Amino acid sequence: MNQFLLCLSGSFQTGKHSVLILTFCFAFLLQSCQQLPSSTFGSLSPTTNVMIERPEFLIWTALELEQRNAQLGRTIRVDGSSRETLADYVTPNGSHRFRYIRRDRGGLPEQHDNIEDYVYVKSGAGTIIVGGQMLGRTGDLGTEIIGGTRYVLGAGDVIRIPAGIPHAYLPEEGGHITYVLVRLPAYRGVVVENPDGDAPELDPPGFGLWSASELAQRNEVIIERMRTDFSSRETLADYGAGGNSHRLRFIRRDRDGVPELHQDIIDVVFIQSGNGTVHFGGEMIGQSNVPGARIDDGTQISVAAGDVLHIPARMPHAYLTAGNDHISYVLVRMPAFFE
Repeated sequence: MNQFLLCLSGSFQTGKHSVLILTFCFAFLLQSCQQLPSSTFGSLSPTTNVMIERPEFLIWTALELEQRNAQLGRTIRVDGSSRETLADYVTPNGSHRFRYIRRDRGGLPEQHDNIEDYVYVKSGAGTIIVGGQMLGRTGDLGTEIIGGTRYVLGAGDVIRIPAGIPHAYLPEEGGHITYVLVRLPAYRGVVVENPDGDAPELDPPGFGLWSASELAQRNEVIIERMRTDFSSRETLADYGAGGNSHRLRFIRRDRDGVPELHQDIIDVVFIQSGNGTVHFGGEMIGQSNVPGARIDDGTQISVAAGDVLHIPARMPHAYLTAGNDHISYVLVRMPAFFE
């Protein structure tokens, strides 16, 4: 910038060469702006209203999300909320969108006929009202909910809101609630009859809530079912055809995992505990999820509790533990979107 100001000052002193020098200076400024760093892994400084289209591998660290939450707190709108788009595939129905939302006051109720909401609460506490009847509907918003069921929410909770279900968030008085929102397209096929995990039986049907305390308990119990590859897993709920998209899993790894690659699935990962590394990109050598497979080249990045990951379809990836530590996470399987 100092170089630009010097150029600008000089341009007024050179008379007949001012136009040429001004042109050079503006070109220099444009080039400098284009060279500002933009990380594939998400910015480490809090920034609002940032959208990354056609995302590749992305990580939003716990620290970054904390910084973003503070920034959102300084840009609260008249409705008591502030929000930003973290990434967006720009689909026709608005699915495959990642948003970060903070609410300092209760907002208007919502109802999305073609979208399922998967939510990871990052900070604060409050209540969510789900079900009932939404009055005064205009588009996806309404004026109030009659009836419905209330559930308490806190940091670390994961919830699933089915398509077509009215819902509203109510932060605690004088507090806030901030969450990562992942929008999946509503599943329209035949749901698996005998899933390998029982979804919560809550009201309304299809609503799912896994509290931070429940996930911590699962993390301890799941150790008893550790497999020979030093991993353990369970299906939290399967809202799709079974073993494919619209599935939530809880996974713990005490050793490095075998590389994976999913042709038609996007992995959305909420790291619950521990720390380690994710190896992604490069070339998969061998078959996905088969011992002996490996990833050539690629990139490694550290992950820890509170981080959120987006792993696109057709990208090799593997979870690597750190020393004697472990890594546990909730996995949301999103159907891939290709133009």
